[in-house]
Amino acid sequence: MTRCAATQRTHRYARPPASVVPTRAVAGFTLMEILVVIVIIGVMVAIATLSMGLLGRDKQAEDELRRVYAVLQQTQEEGELQSLDTGMFLTATGYEFLRYDGRRNLWVPMPEDKLYAKRELPEGLRFRIWLDSREIVLKPTAPDREDPDNSKKFPPQIMVLSSGDIMPFEMRIERDGAEAAWRVQAMPDNDLRLEQRVKTEPWGIVMQTRPPADEEAERRLADADKR
Repeated sequence: MTRCAATQRTHRYARPPASVVPTRAVAGFTLMEILVVIVIIGVMVAIATLSMGLLGRDKQAEDELRRVYAVLQQTQEEGELQSLDTGMFLTATGYEFLRYDGRRNLWVPMPEDKLYAKRELPEGLRFRIWLDSREIVLKPTAPDREDPDNSKKFPPQIMVLSSGDIMPFEMRIERDGAEAAWRVQAMPDNDLRLEQRVKTEPWGIVMQTRPPADEEAERRLADADKR
């Protein structure tokens, strides 16, 4: 074998330079990493499910409006007993209750009572309100009530008078990108209602302060039977 042939054979089987040897540029996912991702996705789905509740109901919106309904009902009763004019000021994502101070002619906060404490909605929820069938644009944040000018400039949108009268309104809580399933309404006859709807069905009354006479009679009979 000639030297030239031997050299050619050596070059043929020689190891290529390191620069051209294929390398593992991107490592694949390990089993542990895949399991962690699956667990994270599962937790996120569980949180969303708990938030929306069963059958597509938004549990957070329901709980918040049930609380608003209960506090307004309590406000009506206490207003009559204590001769207080009370108001509710809503922002896009929260609310506060105010008491009318006749001596200063101002609506002032009620920090001494936890029931009427300022409250913010959970993230992703927002208020909408209609007065006289006209939607009111809500401020993003509450005004500084330490400034008397703000108290005069931004009175409560909803007023509950000492007589027990409550101005008619419609209030909803919506989640971003979804239609409201719950609302609170005050009727012209001072009937305060908590209502629900499922998808495109009509609104149905869940609770009300002035049920029809026949329903009230049935409720009293049922209460009597329980005793």
